[in-house]
Amino acid sequence: MRLGVRSREALVVSLLTLLVVTTATAIHVSQLSRVVVQEAVKQTDLIAKQIYAQSSRAIQRAPGADPLDALREDPDLRGFLESSVGYSPNLLYALIADRTGVVLLHTERQKEGKPEPERPNLDGLLRVDTLSRFSALYTSSRTYETVLPVTLNDRLFASIRLGVSTTLLRREVTASLQQSLAVAAVALPLAWLAAMVLAQLTVRPIRAIVGQVDRIRRGEPIEATPVGGDEFQELSAQLSRLGRELQADRLSTLSEKAHLQGVVDQLEDGVIFLNPERHVLFFNRAAEAVVGQSLEQTVGLPIQDVLDPTHPLLVFVDQVLAGGSGIRNATVVLPQGGREKEFLVSAFHMKDAHRVMGVAVLLKDLESIKTVQSLVSYSAKLAALGRLTSGVAHEVKNPLNAMMIHVELLKERLEDSSPDVKQSLEVIGSEIRRLDRVVQGFLKFMRPQELTLKPVDLNGLLQSLGALLEAESQSHGVRFVFDLDGTLPVVSADEELLRQAFINILQNAVQAMPHGGAVRIRTRTDDPEWVRVVVTDQGVGIAPEDVDKIFKLYYTSKPGGSGIGLSVVYRIVQLHDGTVEAKSQPGRGTALVVRLPVR
Repeated sequence: MRLGVRSREALVVSLLTLLVVTTATAIHVSQLSRVVVQEAVKQTDLIAKQIYAQSSRAIQRAPGADPLDALREDPDLRGFLESSVGYSPNLLYALIADRTGVVLLHTERQKEGKPEPERPNLDGLLRVDTLSRFSALYTSSRTYETVLPVTLNDRLFASIRLGVSTTLLRREVTASLQQSLAVAAVALPLAWLAAMVLAQLTVRPIRAIVGQVDRIRRGEPIEATPVGGDEFQELSAQLSRLGRELQADRLSTLSEKAHLQGVVDQLEDGVIFLNPERHVLFFNRAAEAVVGQSLEQTVGLPIQDVLDPTHPLLVFVDQVLAGGSGIRNATVVLPQGGREKEFLVSAFHMKDAHRVMGVAVLLKDLESIKTVQSLVSYSAKLAALGRLTSGVAHEVKNPLNAMMIHVELLKERLEDSSPDVKQSLEVIGSEIRRLDRVVQGFLKFMRPQELTLKPVDLNGLLQSLGALLEAESQSHGVRFVFDLDGTLPVVSADEELLRQAFINILQNAVQAMPHGGAVRIRTRTDDPEWVRVVVTDQGVGIAPEDVDKIFKLYYTSKPGGSGIGLSVVYRIVQLHDGTVEAKSQPGRGTALVVRLPVR
């Protein structure tokens, strides 16, 4: 297949642009992955030095005692160790081990007193080449460590080790990589457009032949014009056959028009074209829902005969045709499908040179924009909470521990006191423990988690959770109804985290039905790469204006609720690269839809 001049030039420029963009993106990714690892190394080194300083103070506070015992039993050191994990978004754990590798202190207390295997050093990721570093971040989820020796009298007696997850490092690299790919996606069409403009200048002589073709179309005689070059010879030869091919050209034009209409119909934004007399020329399927009629029914009709006389769009059309400069992104409430929705409306002239050809109206649904804004707001709140949790853990947890110890001492000293005094001490102890659970909830929600992926049978997991919650649900008059797809593929996931997420969902469904009812649990395969779990209750439902709020941290409509449960669900599903959404009708119940990838 032989390409024309314009196509050849456009192809060459596009390929060069693709090469430049690809090279720049590769360099950017290399630098970015190194910068992310460097920042993680600096941060963990700083935290390790702070823990080292706290360890020195702990030893000084216990003169004459065994240094290892002084480290193990110092409450301030333990509190500082746990708060350090909450401070860093990439840190999984922090520990202090003796010379043999046995853990003295660990942010996960169940590992204390046991040997902890050594992991690859985080500095090693800086010394490898770009491909190896990129492979380490993306091929699997691993944990790297920063190690700081602790010496006493110039002798090594312990070490401080901080674990960093590649899963969390990968997330930072991926976010910037997506931006680079977006820039590349914009650059290529712009390069193609520039190439077409350049080609237009190089084939200017063809315009003369185009004029001759136009005269043939109008039936006017033309004189033979000598031309040279391959493309010009081909065009000259086509002139003699142009007359009998006019009908074929008309059919080709109709086919191209149908193709263009099919492309525009795929747009999410509504598009409406009117001529200067306000007659409908065209609108796509997205706009059809606003117009309320099909294009075949309305083409050629005045827009005021198609829409209701009070329809807000008529005001914009009148304003533009009256000589206005156009309207850009005006927020308007328009009727659609029996209900009202918010749209961003733009209306402007379509011009050919200095002549107005008509009016174009663009309609953008604001629901998708609000969804993005909601995600941005959620991420901002998580970031703010992450900065606060380290302070909360350090400033609140240690005083709580001290208060609890003194309450226990008071109980011993006032063992023979009156029942009122004992009851007051029990109330104080209960409230201190409750506040400690709140602090632990903060840390559990914000602390980075490393996924332990393995094949999980969702059907079996959901059935086991139903059996676990059956006693509690029956006491509320609630029963579980399963509609499980027997061909559902297994998913690669962290079973414990998924169990926690679905327990929260099922408990919410039970609590939403104070008068009893059925909770339907349904599983389906959306396509070969996704599975779907739908949990539907028959409860009180959620008001439409509150549906977008239920996954926000601290939002709750239940008396005494913490507002953390569904936020934990959202985070766990997000860690698995899945999605979760809510559909609800007040008084008729709520459905939570969880989609997980099949890996």
